Amino acid sequence: MPRISRVSGDMEEKLRFTKETLAHLNTIEDVAMFATTTLFSVIPTHKISVAVINGDTLKFVNTIGKRVIPGLKLEQPSINTRTIRTGQTQLVNDTSKDPDYYTGDPNDTMSSELCVPMIHGGKILGTINFEHMHPSRYTENDVHLAEAFAMEIAEAVNRVHEARQAKGSQAVVQVTARSPIEMYRDLLRTVKDGETVLNRILNRTAIQWKPGKELVNELVTKGYLNREMTSGRRYAYRITEEGVQALGAYDDVVKRFRTP
Repeated sequence: MPRISRVSGDMEEKLRFTKETLAHLNTIEDVAMFATTTLFSVIPTHKISVAVINGDTLKFVNTIGKRVIPGLKLEQPSINTRTIRTGQTQLVNDTSKDPDYYTGDPNDTMSSELCVPMIHGGKILGTINFEHMHPSRYTENDVHLAEAFAMEIAEAVNRVHEARQAKGSQAVVQVTARSPIEMYRDLLRTVKDGETVLNRILNRTAIQWKPGKELVNELVTKGYLNREMTSGRRYAYRITEEGVQALGAYDDVVKRFRTP
């Protein structure tokens, strides 16, 4: 079965883009950051996390949402560890009826949970976990999407693990840094090309969420972008005339930087 046969249309294109971007990320932290921000815009959810197995612990590397758990012992009851033990996706429509549900914080209980294993070469590497405040919010289509993206993310996690093993105790090479001018240019060009929702902008430019958001806010302050509220408490961004002029200037500067 082709790897993306259960995904179609815009999601197939996003899956291809995800695979291409993951190939350039060289730390678990970068992979997890990109995976959570991408999937947050793919499957409606209140919380999403990427966790990897580290010895006898499932370590949560990156989380979008209120409650952040640093890690779970693999023998500890939870939907995440059950996903690891069974190697199967867990779709829970009502967490109050699941004996393995682990909240960690009684004031932050989620009612639906979808947890998919990251598997590469038959080996379980970790989990991608989605949680929603309302019951029965995840569908079989969400399962198919999550599993398709999990395959690509698992491949990136495995590649990073292998790179670490090859280097022994040496740190994995970081993503090649780009200058602020290049990042400004990429953000402005992306908005000019029609990507107007913040998650999509940052995914398209492959900038991590926090520094990417700071750059976008600075571009708004400079008057290069206009920000307006859209549905779901998200913001759309439109490039201004000043932004178009800045884009041309940044392109000229970047060209000079790259001239031998």
